[in-house]
Amino acid sequence: MELCVVGLGKIGLPIAVQAAVAGVRVRGVDISPTVVDLINSAREPFPGEFDLDRRLQIVIDNGRLTAGTDTTAAVSKSDVVIIVVPLIVGDDSKPDFGAMDSATADVAAGLQPGAVVSYETTMPVFTTRRRFAPELARISGLELGEDLFVVHSPERVFSGRIFSDLRKYPKLVGGLDEESTKRGVDLYEAILQFDERHDLSRPNGVWPMASAEAAEFAKLAETTYRNVNIGLANEFAEFAEENGLDVHEVIEASNNQPFSAIHQPGIAVGGHCIPVYP
Repeated sequence: MELCVVGLGKIGLPIAVQAAVAGVRVRGVDISPTVVDLINSAREPFPGEFDLDRRLQIVIDNGRLTAGTDTTAAVSKSDVVIIVVPLIVGDDSKPDFGAMDSATADVAAGLQPGAVVSYETTMPVFTTRRRFAPELARISGLELGEDLFVVHSPERVFSGRIFSDLRKYPKLVGGLDEESTKRGVDLYEAILQFDERHDLSRPNGVWPMASAEAAEFAKLAETTYRNVNIGLANEFAEFAEENGLDVHEVIEASNNQPFSAIHQPGIAVGGHCIPVYP
């Protein structure tokens, strides 16, 4: 397998390193020459990710990972592409697709027949199918479901512990069609290993979803749940402070039966994902 990872940020770089450690040849791409130079020198472009420095040194030294700024050229030498480019909310409170649209066009220009493209960025339901997949097909001249296979596989990890989270949580994969889903599952089974978990309804691992939309929705549902419930806990904290009550005592008391699972209050929602993604 020849893999290209587009976007070498806090999620993309660890994924690229994970795949390279698993034995896959990885070409990483980023728009920042500074980031690319640091990675090729085996230096972390950002601090705080546990064990990234050690693993990065290994895969740079053995040549499994190289970085560059030319997306189209890297894609043209790859069988599989993982896109982890930011999608944020603009000043008008609407999704700003600029970076994703640009990355999609650059990827499409280099796609070869039989390529698999996986979008990991959190985005609105139907975005993979209605916005990005048609552009991949139009620019590349390939036919979806025949010689181009597209999936959505949301990242579900937390910065600082990404490598352990990749082992802990099932990897969700939903394609535009059955063959796309199958190939997406094959991709992630080749680069990930999973911890055994007895609390799940089925074995931990790569979980195929019924569609790309189901995978998109699953990520939005879980992050919205967290956002809403931390917001609720913060409302409780404000009320408690205004009325001289200890909110932590109250939450502990409320959660000692199985129908309550109040979160702990904190500063905003936390992380670099939920507060900004549409």
